[in-house]
Amino acid sequence: MKKTVANRWIAILIVAVVSGDWLSKLWITNRLELDHSMEVVEGWFYFVHRQNPGVAFSMFSQLSDAWRSPLLSLLTLVGIFAFARIVASTTDHISQVAGAIVIAGAVGNLGDRIVSGAVTDFLLIPFFPYVFNVADVAITLGAIVLAFRLRSETDPAPPAGATSAAV
Repeated sequence: MKKTVANRWIAILIVAVVSGDWLSKLWITNRLELDHSMEVVEGWFYFVHRQNPGVAFSMFSQLSDAWRSPLLSLLTLVGIFAFARIVASTTDHISQVAGAIVIAGAVGNLGDRIVSGAVTDFLLIPFFPYVFNVADVAITLGAIVLAFRLRSETDPAPPAGATSAAV
């Protein structure tokens, strides 16, 4: 029973993040024409409507359409499956949530890619040279949290009675 409740919350989290991603992309698509921008916080934060046929940092955007969409969709599905295995195999709730957020971001961008052949990006912070979206934020934050959690699980415990040496 307890696992069923946890799985339900993971599913709700995934649906919420995917919904937020898709609704934000729908909003920006209806609000701004492609390649137009809107200043949100002067000098710090902008909405910029872009379409990215590739993945992070426009990697693979130079591939032909015939190869790019199927290849990126397949890689995304492999990633979703891998993170689903992590979520299902761990009892650490933080790792489960982090993995679920990565899955949600991947599903959000996959849906966008299937519908339009590209991913809608619209968030711009001037000190970061790339435009991104809610799904990208979810993938990045989830992966960072998951990496820290997995690293902390594999750190060897210090021997009993050991003290740390000052360097």
